[in-house]
Amino acid sequence: MEHKLAENIRKYRKERQMTQEELAEKLNLTVGTISKWERGSSEPELSYLMQLAQIFHVSLDALLDFSIQGNNADVLMEKIGKLLNAREFEEVKKECEAALLIYPNYFMVVAQVANAYYVIGTMTKEKEALHKAIKYFTHSIDLFSQNSDPQISITLLQNHIAGCYLALDETQKGIDQMKKNNICGINDADIAVNMIVTLRQNKEGFEYAQKAFLSSMSKMINVLLAIMTYDINEKKPQDGLRTVEKAVEYMNLLKDNREGMAFVDKYVASAMLLSAVFHDMLGEWDAAKADVLKAIEQAEAFDKEPCFNVKNIIFVDNVEDGYIYDSLGLTAKQGLVSMMEEFHLKESVSDRFLKYFRKEIGQEESTL
Repeated sequence: MEHKLAENIRKYRKERQMTQEELAEKLNLTVGTISKWERGSSEPELSYLMQLAQIFHVSLDALLDFSIQGNNADVLMEKIGKLLNAREFEEVKKECEAALLIYPNYFMVVAQVANAYYVIGTMTKEKEALHKAIKYFTHSIDLFSQNSDPQISITLLQNHIAGCYLALDETQKGIDQMKKNNICGINDADIAVNMIVTLRQNKEGFEYAQKAFLSSMSKMINVLLAIMTYDINEKKPQDGLRTVEKAVEYMNLLKDNREGMAFVDKYVASAMLLSAVFHDMLGEWDAAKADVLKAIEQAEAFDKEPCFNVKNIIFVDNVEDGYIYDSLGLTAKQGLVSMMEEFHLKESVSDRFLKYFRKEIGQEESTL
């Protein structure tokens, strides 16, 4: 296998944002020596290799040849994972310590060891395991430049540290950590639970709960639309009608007053149009026509009294700046037209359905 020492010395030096002069000074060597190492015209002795690994925060194997290290490390990580799933925690600890002896500065190993101790600590309430998890999550953040897994982020690692503090009953410390890493509100729900349930900080906790509720509500509506469209694409009209029923039921439950208007009514109109499509797919023409009319009636009712904030939504009436944005169209009726186009519904309905929809929606409303 190709030897990559020269390339790795240069790469890791740059990752640590060091000049050749700064590295030479740390090793008490000349800049010329460092330059020769990086060109591959000479190689450092073992004592210098060990110092380089320490300075760069990588293992000796990683410095010598990253690809060789990765293969061996994968075997160890797989073993740790299997033992962890089998809940053989004492064996997991032994394998973790053995892995760290070989790869003390290899990101994937350190991160997996941290996660293993995190799991053990949260399940058994073992404080030593949780403290080790914090230590190794922190170290893995230092090594993050080695990470190649897009599903692992520094924010994820920092939030795992927060989870360790919560498991250690250091609740305020955990909450503070989550607040610092609350990108796009990803920690709102956990912050709310811990502030209200554990610390009884009701006022601030409820503000986080409201934001979490709004976020989850918006995501759920989009997911339901995606599932209904999936049922259309996969030609599963019976499944689709069941999804429409549950989606409309869910959206109506979100309204504080069923008779009043809320932003979800715009989505209900869209759901009724999808219901019409499913009936058309089943050859149930009368039901399809009825649902087209219901969709248009719902859309017209919304457009007479449009609502683009969180008014009439349970739990969040007093949220400031709680405005809702969607891509369905400026009006609910325009939203029905855009759904026919953007959701590729035209490809799934009969010609008579399309003709009927055009007539009922109004030719001026449609570009179909």
